[in-house]
Amino acid sequence: MRSPAVVLAALAALSTAAPAVADPLDAFAPVLVHDGRDRAPFASVAGARAPVPGLPPRGGPEAYARAVPAPGGRRFIQYWLFSPDNPQDRGILRTGRHAGDWELVQVGLDRRGRPLEVVASQHSGAERCGWSDVRRDGTHPHVFVANGSHAGYFRPGVRDRMWPDPNDEARGDGLVVRPRVVPVTARSPRWMRWPGRWGASRAGAVPGEQDSPRGPAFQGVRWSDPAAFAASARACALACRRVGACDGRERAVAAAALALTALGALAAAARVRRRRAAGR
Repeated sequence: MRSPAVVLAALAALSTAAPAVADPLDAFAPVLVHDGRDRAPFASVAGARAPVPGLPPRGGPEAYARAVPAPGGRRFIQYWLFSPDNPQDRGILRTGRHAGDWELVQVGLDRRGRPLEVVASQHSGAERCGWSDVRRDGTHPHVFVANGSHAGYFRPGVRDRMWPDPNDEARGDGLVVRPRVVPVTARSPRWMRWPGRWGASRAGAVPGEQDSPRGPAFQGVRWSDPAAFAASARACALACRRVGACDGRERAVAAAALALTALGALAAAARVRRRRAAGR
């Protein structure tokens, strides 16, 4: 049990807007705001549908956290989040769903332990926002979780994605929870050493079919180099400040990409017709 002096020191640290805290693993844990239609919210690894050794008996939700040093005296606090299912489908073939899903929310701290930025994983990429651009509950950043895919966004809404990927619905009208923080390393708890996949889903010959994911310590750069993961993230959509302008910009980008795809298809069809005409 912590002494009163330690408790008072922690409360004093949390009272500032950009605190420097001795034990940040819990201090910056995200507030997860699910979409109202999500039937597979983040939970505990105890709910995994895979023969993972060493799983705990209790449920969730839980965030599996660690602190990682970075150049210049900085640090990254990572919060790994698990759901037993990813039920989002891709296109007309219904191939995107898979058992087991690992996502990541990462907070970057300066050398004094003050938060600078937050990164949230989104499918194969991520989004990176400055601390002042993120909605917060005290020192806990809000992450809006997309229905079915669990991609993390920093404001509520529906995100346009290129076909055959479905749009991400992160309306922020569902379960709101700040998960219990569980410290992890690459070797502890025991289940962190599991090299297999967190579900029975395996990709087949059909495009879009996906394997169940491997655990956090087997997620490549996301685990091994948090600084590189942050650098690879796309720019914060909140940088435009006004929600309406953000929505318009995202729709414009999606529309432009769709138009380029359509033009490319028309050009390819025209080339085929010319070849056929020349061969007659």
